[in-house]
Amino acid sequence: MGRLRAGAWACVGILGAAPLAACGDRAAALSPPAAPRGEASAPCSMLRVDAPPEPPAARGAVPLPALVEQVRPVVVTITTLRAPSFPDGRASPTPLFEGGAQRVERAIGSGFVIAEEGLVMTSDHVIGDAFGIEVQLSDERSFKATVVGRDATLDVALLKLIGAGSLKVAALGSSAPVRPGDGVIVFGSPFGLGPTVTRGIISATSRPMGTGSLDGFLQTDAAINPGNSGGPLFDAAGRVIGIATAIHADGRGISFALPIDEVLEILPELRETGRVDRGRLGISFQEVTHQLARVLRLPGRMGALITEVEPEGPGSRMGFKPGDVITSVEGRRVEHARELARMLRRTKPGDEVELTYKRDGADRRATVTLDRSALHEPPPSRLAPDERAPRDAEQPPFGVLASDAMGGARIESIAPRSPVAGNLEVGDVVLDLNGAPVRGGADLTARLGAAGHKDLLLRVRRHGSPRYLAVPAR
Repeated sequence: MGRLRAGAWACVGILGAAPLAACGDRAAALSPPAAPRGEASAPCSMLRVDAPPEPPAARGAVPLPALVEQVRPVVVTITTLRAPSFPDGRASPTPLFEGGAQRVERAIGSGFVIAEEGLVMTSDHVIGDAFGIEVQLSDERSFKATVVGRDATLDVALLKLIGAGSLKVAALGSSAPVRPGDGVIVFGSPFGLGPTVTRGIISATSRPMGTGSLDGFLQTDAAINPGNSGGPLFDAAGRVIGIATAIHADGRGISFALPIDEVLEILPELRETGRVDRGRLGISFQEVTHQLARVLRLPGRMGALITEVEPEGPGSRMGFKPGDVITSVEGRRVEHARELARMLRRTKPGDEVELTYKRDGADRRATVTLDRSALHEPPPSRLAPDERAPRDAEQPPFGVLASDAMGGARIESIAPRSPVAGNLEVGDVVLDLNGAPVRGGADLTARLGAAGHKDLLLRVRRHGSPRYLAVPAR
């Protein structure tokens, strides 16, 4: 089961190995789906999404058995064939052979029909690097499928079933009115078992997950398992309100679905062009906590705190610096970092955006022209060779031992009763301390020793992503 970039999250596709000729074999092993390498087909601009019919009991809940029968025809099982992968996740450049038979990997996921001529929605990670896609309907008819469009940012993909027509279409609802406690069902093909329904409630809304640009997931206790990826989350009236996306690998009854409203916003563009173009500001940012607000001398929790500025990006050209706090976009106040992410997802390359931000307590304004969006992963921090701090140092400042690392100082150990325990972690690379760059382990040790009982503002890189930490005065 694969993990996402941060936290104990796992995508819920199922992957196995099977002979190329034996398409009916059940997937037998779990493995993270390979990262997508581009579109699998040209965009199909002639497709249209029909306005789905209002479900018969839209004004109230449907008895569960009747609800299952109502939605069953719109749910599909998706089987993809992929080249075998090396242990590090790279696809094999040539087919592998065992006993003279060609071997491929088979991945299984779920989806649902959104247009009667055979347009199916699923998760992008279900498609991965597939060179063959087959979709099975609830009546066991199977169709080959091509990729109409895909969006890695929201993790959604559109498929067109070749030769399909007059299919029953899912009723697409809205995730906006969803509340914790609302009843839901999940329909999909967990572990390749075939159409399976599970029942639960919405446990939370606007739930963050990982360090991606989307953090407004629906959390549910309805069972979601490998193979459910891309399947629909229905409300009590049979309307799709989310797409099954991920599970918490270390917990039970903690699963996540992409809100359908996020998908509906980009669906026309995805259908017409095969992709979604978004404006790029070229910064990374995080939520402002109460502790960070205090150290940054903000009047309270507000805005999005910039943690990294991409060289030569729009934010860099405008003059943004780590530590700046964006407080409004086009005059609309930014209360939380997720609101900035949501606003940026609605922009296009070339858009001019007016931003208000705070630096050293003063308000500033700037107008930025956005670039074309691109997925960006900061490079992992690496230790400089043969340069580690001695572990026999006596009573280091704040109980922290650090070594030299590329771009800063790597934390080697932290005393259990240290004031930074619970904030810093072993393996963190400290990039800045109180706004000034850290130039190695010795520099960090000296500056911690000189800090005395003052508040500390640390910028660190953890698991490849930068973030700010506030350590209040002792």
